[in-house]
Amino acid sequence: MNDSFAHMRPYREDEVPGAIDFLLEAMDWNAQLSPFLGEEASKELIGKMKSINSVDRFQGELSKVFIDLVLDRTATDVTLSFADNFQGEGALFISNHRDIVLDPSLINRALLSQGVPTTQIGIGSNLLRTEWVEKLVRLNKSFIVQRGGSLREQFLSSAEVAAYVREVIVNEHASVWLAHREGRAKDGNDRTSPALMRMLLNGEEGDSWNRLQLQPVSLSYEWDPCDGMKVRELLMRERNEGEYVKERGEDERSMKQGLFGWKGGIHVEFCEPIYWEDPPEGIRPAVHLADRVDDRIHRSMKNWPAQHWAAQRWLEISDGASNITWPEGWEPDSVGTETQNKCRERLALIGEMIVDSEVSQADIEKKWCEITMTPLLNRVLAERAAVLL
Repeated sequence: MNDSFAHMRPYREDEVPGAIDFLLEAMDWNAQLSPFLGEEASKELIGKMKSINSVDRFQGELSKVFIDLVLDRTATDVTLSFADNFQGEGALFISNHRDIVLDPSLINRALLSQGVPTTQIGIGSNLLRTEWVEKLVRLNKSFIVQRGGSLREQFLSSAEVAAYVREVIVNEHASVWLAHREGRAKDGNDRTSPALMRMLLNGEEGDSWNRLQLQPVSLSYEWDPCDGMKVRELLMRERNEGEYVKERGEDERSMKQGLFGWKGGIHVEFCEPIYWEDPPEGIRPAVHLADRVDDRIHRSMKNWPAQHWAAQRWLEISDGASNITWPEGWEPDSVGTETQNKCRERLALIGEMIVDSEVSQADIEKKWCEITMTPLLNRVLAERAAVLL
């Protein structure tokens, strides 16, 4: 690879030992990991870190083991589904965005289950506020996407990322993962950014686009471990006319909660690839591509009982004044007592967590229901639209 990408690409093999030495000195890893993984598992991971000398060993002996331990403690199971024409190598995987650590980790676990190499991972520079975090992610095959700056700097960054992605996929025949938008969908409404599609197109179309082998991936979590933080942020935005200022360390707390919070079931579905087709008249190519990605992701979402309870409860408490698009004539499934109790318990916990803002439990309940039911509504609406085509 042209080393003009040295400032953003993952580490090469000869750069691994220095990065490992830095990480070992950066903090007390046992103090950070043992409360979640246990003393024995924590010490075993740290012991392995000391002997790591390659990116493959870092991923195989540390990253995968760490994620497996996390999932053993925070998920009931992880199910996988692959399209008939799944292509695991030299592909661009774009998924909905729930968690910056787990999203690509789940996809990489799935790829390894098929005997194909892991992806390179695009991660925003806004999440790399400390040197040890940057070294950690670049050891894990991440490349850095610059965020912020002037309009010119943003334009140059987009062009650089587009060139890098094409270099990795087309020339090196390796794979890349990108989230379908900058930032997680706080409101549960997974929508692909046309700006991302425009960046990836970079003025190209047809066969040039097809060489990227775009495969959407749909990630479905039964329980969102960060739902309380999202409810709080959305309610505070509403109270402050759209303004919300993150507290110091909030991104780091969110990443930790996303990793170690309870998720229940998880489903990962690799969708049909998206090949080039001319957009309808009056529709820009980037918008058309984004809509097609959304269609694949929404129709591949797995339904969870809590989503149906949230939809039913929202119908009961909503005053009708909402931006929610409700499928005409559709009704959520009824759920059992166990699901009802779990949802109420979760709402009670979120109410206890949100103590620094003047919001009512009724506000919390309605907002949680909106966040939780929206992926289900998107699936129903996408399935109906597909029938009409």
